[in-house]
Amino acid sequence: MICDIGAHKFEFVMNQSFAIAAGHESTLAAASEILKAGGNAFDAVIAAYAVSWIAEPAMAGAAGGAFANLRTYNGDSFILDFFCQTPKQKKAAKAVDFFPIEVNFGTTTETFHIGKGASATPGSVAGIYALHDRFGTIPMIELLQPAIELAKNGVVINDFQYLDFQLLESILRQDKQADSIFFDNEKLKKPGQKILMPQFADFLDYLGREGKNAFYRGEVAQKVVRDYQSGGGFLTMNDFENYQVIWRRPLVFPFRNRTILTNPLPSTGGSLMAIFMKYLENFEIPKQAISKEHLTQILQAFLKINSIEKSTDGIAKMLNQILPNHIPFMKSRSSKRGATTHMNIVDKWGNAISLTASLGEGCGYFIEGTDIQMNNMLGEAALLPNGFHSWQPDVRLSSMMAPTLVLNENQQTEIVTGSGGAGRIPYAIAQVLKYLIDHNMDIEEAVNTPRIHLEHGILNVENEFGAFDIATNHKIKMKAWKEKSLYFGGAHTIQIQKDTIQAVGDNRRDGVGASR
Repeated sequence: MICDIGAHKFEFVMNQSFAIAAGHESTLAAASEILKAGGNAFDAVIAAYAVSWIAEPAMAGAAGGAFANLRTYNGDSFILDFFCQTPKQKKAAKAVDFFPIEVNFGTTTETFHIGKGASATPGSVAGIYALHDRFGTIPMIELLQPAIELAKNGVVINDFQYLDFQLLESILRQDKQADSIFFDNEKLKKPGQKILMPQFADFLDYLGREGKNAFYRGEVAQKVVRDYQSGGGFLTMNDFENYQVIWRRPLVFPFRNRTILTNPLPSTGGSLMAIFMKYLENFEIPKQAISKEHLTQILQAFLKINSIEKSTDGIAKMLNQILPNHIPFMKSRSSKRGATTHMNIVDKWGNAISLTASLGEGCGYFIEGTDIQMNNMLGEAALLPNGFHSWQPDVRLSSMMAPTLVLNENQQTEIVTGSGGAGRIPYAIAQVLKYLIDHNMDIEEAVNTPRIHLEHGILNVENEFGAFDIATNHKIKMKAWKEKSLYFGGAHTIQIQKDTIQAVGDNRRDGVGASR
């Protein structure tokens, strides 16, 4: 057995073993602890996700939302949608606490909108309880214990988390309640210092004992509603009390001799990835993976997908053309840069789960006495293509998140993957899958090979690709990134081949992998 967290890679012979790929060592450790205690992959992802609320607080939170793509040992497949829901009532825009914040990535900048009027109804807590009710085997209070201990004792800030805090510092400074968490003598805490959330530890203990109503029907929701109704937010007790998770079937499509399962409409990320990969499937496989021919094919797929209408109806229409046998999207109460994290787990029984979560960037408001920051999903331009405040009341927000599973020719789970990275998510995943499937590339190389992304007419290229002239040939502007960047996602991935399994964390986001 090989196990090297520092190299973000492990390999072992499958025999009562498990695999984990995640965005932080503490997140991974929580999942490992539950699996070693006899829990299944679904128990482990609950524990890991709760830990991410402390270890990755700029990426995920109890007041955010997520999607999980899961496959049981006997082949049942589900998507659990516990993303955020728009409020049931709107107010005049002028009465809303809603304002812009610019975030500088160094090579590019993005503007996000925060404030109480940027929050949608959170789904995180409802999601872990729905997963637990259906597939959990260990009591919830025990699954939350790793997060409770971490919140009490603290998690050491690493270089990537510090970078994230620097990017979002202006948001974290909005509420004095966050000062003790992220700042030391009014200066942002640095790598080596600890994030402590003692009030969150108390909340998690209460949540584990009282159930999801401790968040949705009790004092926590009442505090949010009180502050939001008097301070320019939308949320009411009606929003909290009536939030529902949605169980869906995955979008299923073939690629080469594999079957890919991903997030369906109304979220657009999985469908865009399917369309993108079906475009790529029309090309002959280049002899060399890292080549001008390969990159030209990726760029041409980008050009084609950028030409289609990105509304849910437009994407559904294109899916019907490319995948005529797929299950069509049926409209219901359900209707894309967010700070996101991703994790994958495969247990010794063969259960597999891929979970992608987001808090947006956070809205800058922390719930009194809990250390919980609310989401800013209504301030995400990518989630609202028709403009801010264009959202319809009481619908599920769409997302680019696309937790993904790949089945081999025998319909066995072969790859478990996903990514953070907002609008880059489906294309980051597609590039990793192409390397693994078309070029049989080593998983660590496939995940960490430089990527490209076409957005707003500009071809963004990671450093090693700067020498190719594909942008010039297509009369497209090119932006060369000097180093690999979280901008291009974080595609933590597990791959099962014959008698071995490997897990890799994307080094763009300090991802980790481990096993027993």
